[in-house]
Amino acid sequence: MENNFIINENEKRVLKQIFNNSNISRTQISKNLELNKATISNILNNLKHKRLVNEVGEGNSTKSGGRKPILLEINQKYGYYISMDLTYDSVELMYNYFDATILKQDSYELKDKNVSSILQILESNINVSERYDTLHGLLGISISIHGIVDDEQNIINLPFHKNKRSTFTDELKSFTNVPVVIENEANLSALYEKSLYINSNINNLITLSIHKGIGAGIIINKKLYRGSNGEAGEIGKTLVSESINDNDNKYYKIEDICSQDALIQKINNRLGVTLTFTELIQYYNEGNSIVAREIEQFINKMAVLIHNLNTQFNPDAIYINCPLINELPNILDEIKKQFSYFSQASPIQIHLTTNVKQATLLGGTLAIMQKTLNINNIQMNIK
Repeated sequence: MENNFIINENEKRVLKQIFNNSNISRTQISKNLELNKATISNILNNLKHKRLVNEVGEGNSTKSGGRKPILLEINQKYGYYISMDLTYDSVELMYNYFDATILKQDSYELKDKNVSSILQILESNINVSERYDTLHGLLGISISIHGIVDDEQNIINLPFHKNKRSTFTDELKSFTNVPVVIENEANLSALYEKSLYINSNINNLITLSIHKGIGAGIIINKKLYRGSNGEAGEIGKTLVSESINDNDNKYYKIEDICSQDALIQKINNRLGVTLTFTELIQYYNEGNSIVAREIEQFINKMAVLIHNLNTQFNPDAIYINCPLINELPNILDEIKKQFSYFSQASPIQIHLTTNVKQATLLGGTLAIMQKTLNINNIQMNIK
């Protein structure tokens, strides 16, 4: 990272104010940080010299008159970030300017499950010399995986891909020459959701990610809880004794019973067909009795799962990230009803994730922004 990106603690405090309060005046920053105006002016001059912030015009003067305040914003063209979501069958890329504004998105189908193939896709499609009309070009990359990452950024478990390279992050760094952060996708979704409520009374929240597997991103006292080795939130690995087949008394992972993919597979088995996700939605809307019955059971299992999460963590809110529920929002209403039967004394909020399709990628952008700036609790204003 270039030297002009190095900022001291007071500069970080002021920069955070501008990130979290669009078009803020130096007077308001002075009040918020309880620093005198001369000190703030000196800090802002340094930030402007480093091209990190811009003046964007004048605000309204006070009732008593006087000079109109100069408003400030983050210089989005300082550089850009790339966030990557490694899904079961694709690599999703999001490019974001320095202020997190989305620059563009790309999607690449995975031909196989080898991590080496993923690196080939990235090396072929990420042009690290491309600046996209920014001052410093690529500043950092985040990687979202549906697996476990330890505190040293090592991939401990990558269930849906063949990971023969234990140095995936190092391989990526070697050709991009920028900082890289790697994190579990549910954790990144939780970071994004937390950033939207920094100034609210929501201190503890869980994002419940329901796709091929089931994972939870856990925020406790406004901080991400990862556990001792990054395995916190792997609730899909919880063992249950419910049978999948008749006369079968074995234990199964809960995600093998009631994840979105497990639901689709069960419906396909009962119908004797192979429905796409879109066709499943169509069958449900047309009133297919088998689909309706299986989704009813899915609703009940989700309500129980949320009840169990609530008894363990008792968060202020739970946010569900599930494409099926996003397409059929009435499912969420039914889950809430079922949950109320189990947890009558626990009036927690249950919502759909604010941005189901982009929450993980935006959380990745936030993670790499905070890493490169060494600033925590940046508020992301993208919904």
